Amino acid sequence: MNQENIFVDFENQKITLGPEYQLGKLGFFDSIKMLFGQIKETELWKSLNGGVPMNVYFERLMKGDPETIGLAAVSLIAGIVVAFGVLSILSPGDDDSGEQPKTEKEPEKREPPRDFTLEQLREFDGLNGKHIYVGLCREVFDVTSASTFYGEGNAYHCFAGRESTRAMAKLSFEEEDLASLKDDDFGGFEKNTLEDWYQKFKYYKQYPVMGKVSIPPAVRDFTKAELLASKDHASDAPPEGRIDAPLYMAINGKVLDVSYGGKEMYGPDGPYFRFVGIDASRALAKMSFEAEDLTSSDLSDLTETQRKTLADWEKKFLETKKYPVVGRLVD
Repeated sequence: MNQENIFVDFENQKITLGPEYQLGKLGFFDSIKMLFGQIKETELWKSLNGGVPMNVYFERLMKGDPETIGLAAVSLIAGIVVAFGVLSILSPGDDDSGEQPKTEKEPEKREPPRDFTLEQLREFDGLNGKHIYVGLCREVFDVTSASTFYGEGNAYHCFAGRESTRAMAKLSFEEEDLASLKDDDFGGFEKNTLEDWYQKFKYYKQYPVMGKVSIPPAVRDFTKAELLASKDHASDAPPEGRIDAPLYMAINGKVLDVSYGGKEMYGPDGPYFRFVGIDASRALAKMSFEAEDLTSSDLSDLTETQRKTLADWEKKFLETKKYPVVGRLVD
């Protein structure tokens, strides 16, 4: 578009805009710039820049000088506008990306909601091209679309990969609040602030919900009989605060809950459901689905290659997938 041909209609006169003008929305700081531009054109401002002492202005103000009163009023209004603008930027209820509320569109293909441990959630911090997830009120939201705010180096990156309920309620960037799950001591201000954040995430921005974050049960001892019996509950309704029912399996004496992100593979409809409820060490080491390997815990005859395979599986489960350890296999 030829900007030399752009004009505005002002009081029935066509005023042509030159190439130095730009098209677009009038932003907050543009408004402030215009306001102060008008203030600088006043005789009072010019005389102030000329070195007139401030006590002279106070005297004029006390005497009711109209121009002095006008400048004081405009300055007060400008201060209020600036303060409002800054608070609006920091407010959780404000739009953090300049976008309009999302409208309905063809949904992306996403993984089904899953359970996250705090350690698993930390992986989704936006670094190295990863998605950005934020936990709020124990729900996990994908805020990758707002990476200009939650991405590395930006204002709210400290919330990325965290269960941030307490920090957001308190408008805190302190590690002690970011690391704490305590949410039963909020006053009225914190409760209202938290509700504002939640309404924004859930309904205004409509960030995709990726699942829930929860704390696995404390580590305890499992007998083989208890481990096997747990498989009968794999299709039960999930415990409160969870997406899926627990899926327990053992490897090298450790009982893992592989429902934390592993339901597609280890759930009742998954290809590895046969490993749930058993000590799967021998079967994994031999990469075997044979009944004799699925029912045996004997590792004495494994080859070096098979032992390495078993170690690789254990490392994948604990370090890559970060499945939580919930027990010890005692027999």
